[in-house]
Amino acid sequence: MRIRVRLFATLQQYLPPGSNGSETSVELPDGATPVDALDALSVPAALAHIVFVNGRHVLRGDLAVRRLAEGETLSVFPAIGGG
Repeated sequence: MRIRVRLFATLQQYLPPGSNGSETSVELPDGATPVDALDALSVPAALAHIVFVNGRHVLRGDLAVRRLAEGETLSVFPAIGGG
């Protein structure tokens, strides 16, 4: 199955060459999880602090069990700081 992955801020360094801005597509086996998608892009799961699938927040504890489906969009943000 193919999904879209959007990486933001410092996570964009993990996008492969030829990505479209902050977005790329990833081919994964059926039943893959957000953790599998991050692994496919070599993004350390510990850096994924805020994760959405199709605009809906996925809790950290669910990242390894939430199954992705064809055409879904995974959006991943690092820790956000400011002052």
